Amino acid sequence: MLSKIKEALEHGLFLHMLETKLKRFGIRLTIFYLVTEGDFASPPEWPDQYADYEPFILSREDMETIAPDHPWDDLAGLRSRHDRGHICVGLRHGDQIAACTWVDLEQCNHAPLPFKMSDNEAYLYDAFTLPSFRGKGLAPYMREQCYEQLRAMSRDKFYSVSSYLNKPSVRFKQKLNARFEELFVSVATKTGKLHTVKLKSY
Repeated sequence: MLSKIKEALEHGLFLHMLETKLKRFGIRLTIFYLVTEGDFASPPEWPDQYADYEPFILSREDMETIAPDHPWDDLAGLRSRHDRGHICVGLRHGDQIAACTWVDLEQCNHAPLPFKMSDNEAYLYDAFTLPSFRGKGLAPYMREQCYEQLRAMSRDKFYSVSSYLNKPSVRFKQKLNARFEELFVSVATKTGKLHTVKLKSY
């Protein structure tokens, strides 16, 4: 057992191993960053081909288009988000939806760390690119276009959450010049109790 722990530490996999072990006992451990976005050091320069993509706000009817490929929710769940006032900002290429991200103007809806948004704030979550448009590097451009849509609504401070172990999500935020503000650990027991503790501020 000690040799396995040593190997996991050497390869940066200890936390992943710990998560897996705890799940067997009905305990869910998550470590995540609270992130602020939208503060580019200089205006980003995007490839010319992105000029073919138009930012827009998805309608309730558009949920039928994205639901089959959405990795975290089904059609009913996506419609429920829309009905609760959440905004889905996307990119359109011709008559096709290429990518989108969700916005909650009321609160950070990440269950381990809920907090209310001020009038100038927004919580961004669930960014994804539809399968036929993956591999084009659209996600950062789509997110930047989301900032512009929100600034037009007088929202200029943007929060998000990234799992400590989700390296693609961390790299995505780094491309956005995002700031990793705080690191938290959250433990959910099989009885439904949720405990969240701040590990570090940056």
